[in-house]
Amino acid sequence: MTDPRRAFLVRPIHALKNVDAAERAELVRVAVLFGGPCFIILSALWTFLAMKQVIPGWLSMLLIVAVNPALAVAGVLALHQGTMRAAVGLVHTIFAAGNIPPPRSYPRQETMIIRGQYAEAAEYFRDYIRVQPDDLEARLRLADLLVTHLGGFDEAERLYREVREGAAGPRELMAAHNGLIDLNVKAGRRDRLKVELARFADRYPGSPHAENARRRLRELKAEDEAGGPPA
Repeated sequence: MTDPRRAFLVRPIHALKNVDAAERAELVRVAVLFGGPCFIILSALWTFLAMKQVIPGWLSMLLIVAVNPALAVAGVLALHQGTMRAAVGLVHTIFAAGNIPPPRSYPRQETMIIRGQYAEAAEYFRDYIRVQPDDLEARLRLADLLVTHLGGFDEAERLYREVREGAAGPRELMAAHNGLIDLNVKAGRRDRLKVELARFADRYPGSPHAENARRRLRELKAEDEAGGPPA
């Protein structure tokens, strides 16, 4: 069975044309903002050195005509690559993408879930976790199963907290934060939901997801001040 999170990680590969077009547009922007000023500054430097007779005039002209364009192009490419790597690294760090391996699959449990045997699948996950206590992905899958199909909110909350408080990678950590938010929404635990929204916003500052969490937190507080959630 195809894991939807794995499909999410693969999907950008099919949009290479759009990514390439965006990169070209960014390269043009860098060339305009950096390439022209770089050429002018270098030309002024060679001219100044020639006026001070540090270098001969013919060498100044040679540097302006032959060397400046190459240095400007090299600077533009280096700056463009640096900014792209930094942007990609930030996205991969926040959303746990990039070269992080896809999550594990659990064929027996997944087959049971497809058949609607949710309680049996949960028991198999529990048995598996007892044997493989370091598998955080199994805890996430069991917690999601409990919240979505079995209403086991307390056990799911414990599992999500174990993942979050353990040595979780960025993907598992994000999933645990989101899982706790979703759990408290479905369980109607407004106070805990506000705590988890605030924790998420502090954990991922500056990201769109953090802004959404802050907005939802403000809405909950406004509802409380108005006398509770709308009927």
